[in-house]
Amino acid sequence: MALLKVSNLKKSYNITKTQKQDVLKGIDVEFKSGDLVALLGESGCGKSTLINILGGLDMDYTGSVVIKGDFIRDFTEKQMDDYRKKRVGLIFQNYNLISHMTIKENIEIAMTMSDISKETRSERTDDLLKMIGLLDYAKKLPNQLSGGQKQRVAIARALANNPTIILADEPTGALDSQSAEIVMQILKKIAQSGKLVIIVTHSEKVASECGRIIKMEDGVIASDEVVNKISIDTKRDKEIVPKSIKTKDIYKTAIRNIKQTKGRSMLMSIGMSIGMAVVLLILCLSSGLAKYVNNVYASSLTSLQMVASSTSSSGISDEDFEIVQNIKGVSKVTKSHTETSATFNYSKNEEIEDEKISSLSCYFDDVYEPTMLYGELKSDTDEINYIIINETFASKINSESIIACVGEVLEITINDTTKSFTISGIFENENTRKSRGSLSAYISYDKMESMFEEGEIVINTLYIDSSDSEFVAGVKSDLTALGYMVSQEETAYDNVLKYIDMGTSVLTAIGAISLVVSAIMVFIVLYISVTERMKEIGILRAIGARRSDIKKMFVFEAGMLGLIGGVLAVAICLVITIMVNIICLSTIKYSLISYNVIYYLLGIAMSVVIGILAGIAPSTRASDLDPVESLRAE
Repeated sequence: MALLKVSNLKKSYNITKTQKQDVLKGIDVEFKSGDLVALLGESGCGKSTLINILGGLDMDYTGSVVIKGDFIRDFTEKQMDDYRKKRVGLIFQNYNLISHMTIKENIEIAMTMSDISKETRSERTDDLLKMIGLLDYAKKLPNQLSGGQKQRVAIARALANNPTIILADEPTGALDSQSAEIVMQILKKIAQSGKLVIIVTHSEKVASECGRIIKMEDGVIASDEVVNKISIDTKRDKEIVPKSIKTKDIYKTAIRNIKQTKGRSMLMSIGMSIGMAVVLLILCLSSGLAKYVNNVYASSLTSLQMVASSTSSSGISDEDFEIVQNIKGVSKVTKSHTETSATFNYSKNEEIEDEKISSLSCYFDDVYEPTMLYGELKSDTDEINYIIINETFASKINSESIIACVGEVLEITINDTTKSFTISGIFENENTRKSRGSLSAYISYDKMESMFEEGEIVINTLYIDSSDSEFVAGVKSDLTALGYMVSQEETAYDNVLKYIDMGTSVLTAIGAISLVVSAIMVFIVLYISVTERMKEIGILRAIGARRSDIKKMFVFEAGMLGLIGGVLAVAICLVITIMVNIICLSTIKYSLISYNVIYYLLGIAMSVVIGILAGIAPSTRASDLDPVESLRAE
């Protein structure tokens, strides 16, 4: 039974949109195991095209190619990759060795895509090197070998995965007679091991050493004759199971490629690291400044006082009051009342009649005092009741000049009780979401109490003092958990932190621009790298590498460049941080730039992600390259 059968095989190339050139014009031929076949003919007769089709590199043809009963055209992309990996070994006239890999690595690369263990790969490679007589050259690079030696390495690579078919395209075309004879002897031994060996040649001498000569002329087979008998050794090597390239091998290949272009790779990584270092420094400086403000100025810039309001109609009981007093960090609690049903009239403006006051609260001279803008807090006298109002309230009374409100008289009504109050001062709007745009006012506790018929008001508001700025956040959190609505005037401390956050956001955005530029640079350089390494990509595809393997290789390289850039960024950030903090410690006795491991790790992770994202498009382009076209690249 034929190992390989070709029927009515035709192939043409499009020269223009309307014109094409026929290269193969109906090839019918069969090959069996142990054949040593010479495809003989002049250049342009279709020999190499036939080899590319048999090798699974070219699928654009009509007719059929059948291997052991399987039609190659019916193979999925994965099956075709496995066909090149397991069943076919390709030998090229110009060797097609990967220049930056050692001789041993060039042979082993084919086995990294199989189920062969690392130890077995090494042993098999050494055996193949012994067979071709180059064991002592294992660590040399291809440019350190002669043409004949390179061709022998190409033969060893073709044999690495123990294929059943060896396709050699002009394997002796560029060799001297002595090297050519060595190569032919190796190919004969391969055929004697039971493999099908097909040699493309235009040399009558090379053809005469084969067992069978097929002459091709103008795209057809002119003759097919047996000239020598090849004896077959029935011993067989273990069959190789094809697999994708292992992740660790792709990683090693990526590292090797980066080392090959270490100058350019380092420049890319440094470019990426500068942008990331700027971002990290901004974040660490922001964190350090916030800590500095908190530790050094928080106590003087932060208000220690807050107001807690109850939403219950029954108000705050003595038991509730005691619970609040026992909250950690609370130093003083004062009972009060906030009235939300009060209304006011202003006799000088008839349009203002029974206007509702959003919040009418009690103030205590020694307990709570809003931030005054104009006027002052005054104690009631026997003749005059005083009230202070906020900016919004004052604008309601006199939109042209709020200061003119001081001294004006308002009629305040709670339930059915109405009293006159003189405005003694205007306080700053409380900068909380709840109070923005609301009419707020304060009167004395005694006057508030006198406006209720029962003579006793419900306690629904507490003025709470914290013992220290470090307890403020905790006290607010505990009060909220107890169901109180908590408000606190925005302080200089809050404003300082807000400005720090704003500056951080702006500067981080500026730093992020450099990261985008770095990503574009990685994208461009990797695109150039794909062009430069087209032949390498073609070689890997020819020996069975899958599209996904090629894609992973370039994505890994992009990720590695990002990783190097991220590590460099952290190193730059640490150096600058240490230098700046040494200066700060000697002057203000405090480190202004914080050391933040989480930021460092996030910076490295971000660099890797940016590198990978930048490498997706070039890696996709690399994986989509046509193997035949890639092999022709120089």
